[in-house]
Amino acid sequence: MLRSSRERSARPLFNRGTPMRMSNGWIVLSLIAAVLMALASAAGVLSGATYVRETVSWAAQGSGQDMINFMVVFPVLVGSAIQAHLGLTRARLVCMGALLYVVYSYVIYAFFVHFGPWFLVYVAVLGSSSYALIGAASSVDVRRLPAMFERVAHTRAAAVFLMIFGCGFAALWLGDIVPALIAGSTPASVTVSGFPVSPIHVLDLALFLPGTIATSVLLWNRRPLGFLFAVPVLVFATLMGLAIIAMTFVMRARGLPAPMGIVPIVAVAVLCSAFFASRLLGDVRGGEFTANAPERLRGRHILA
Repeated sequence: MLRSSRERSARPLFNRGTPMRMSNGWIVLSLIAAVLMALASAAGVLSGATYVRETVSWAAQGSGQDMINFMVVFPVLVGSAIQAHLGLTRARLVCMGALLYVVYSYVIYAFFVHFGPWFLVYVAVLGSSSYALIGAASSVDVRRLPAMFERVAHTRAAAVFLMIFGCGFAALWLGDIVPALIAGSTPASVTVSGFPVSPIHVLDLALFLPGTIATSVLLWNRRPLGFLFAVPVLVFATLMGLAIIAMTFVMRARGLPAPMGIVPIVAVAVLCSAFFASRLLGDVRGGEFTANAPERLRGRHILA
């Protein structure tokens, strides 16, 4: 017997092969990473022993980022992970962005903070968040993602912003690096950190900024991977921008030279990233409750 059109329309958009499935294992790893990050960040803010072996500039930056980790990233990661477990597709994309931020940040904590009492915690956060991010991304059926975003104008606008963002920050970092190479010196930002090179320069120029530019191109052409990474990259940019602003103000509060001129630029980037992320999330079409959501929630959504 043929089903009525009403019965067919009542079925959730994504069934067993939903592109927004997220197994409980990755949710658990996300929550573990969040809790450990919160503990380490609280110690970084409250205990002077955490960064006692770092340069004064690097210690101030660490404390500033710890504030954002605890006050912003922790609730975002926990809240989005819990809602992703309930089947909310928008929350899952936000969760991926928060995980991307944690992975990036804890590469720096694990490799560029001197060995101390929180070393194993940094390693545990890096490992759990990395596996959670890999598991989240690999569980996606990317072929179905373009159908979830209907408004071409919104995706194109987000793609343009990502291109400007990626190229702009690449130019900013190269403007710091290239003159030093020509002069045979070391960038001031590297000197004050006490490291042989800047981990930010390495991570951004080798991985994040090329990935941002590639995401922009893919999103402009409505390729599945563009939709997979656009919102997470925008969420990452929002969180990292807040961390950079906090670092700068902590440095200034401690009487250290701080590049205050970058604050308005980063603030604009934060606002634009949050704006375009919210627009893309608002465009997610149907299937807000995925197949692994509790039946009562999916039923409520269908009836609505």
